[in-house]
Amino acid sequence: MMILGENVNTLKVIDSSLRLIVIPLSIASLWLTLTNYQENDTYGKLEFNNLKGLKFFVSISAISAGYALIAVVSSWVKNLMNKAWIFFVCDQVIYLLLIFMCFS
Repeated sequence: MMILGENVNTLKVIDSSLRLIVIPLSIASLWLTLTNYQENDTYGKLEFNNLKGLKFFVSISAISAGYALIAVVSSWVKNLMNKAWIFFVCDQVIYLLLIFMCFS
């Protein structure tokens, strides 16, 4: 596949595209969670700060967006991360940290 005059692996383009899609979706979920509030007669005013689950959700969204951005940049910078197994290990570490945060 020819991108910007270079011969680039199709799998690398697909991987980067999927990682780039995560960034605006994570930012949108962060914005919706942080700006949304509900008011109820029974519970009163419910905001982001009142619920522990929303705090975890916001931190997970922020970590996902940051990691996706770092992964995309490092995949296109030559000699920064050119081994596929490094991405695999980093993906697994982030995945396990996020699962640990959800269930703690």
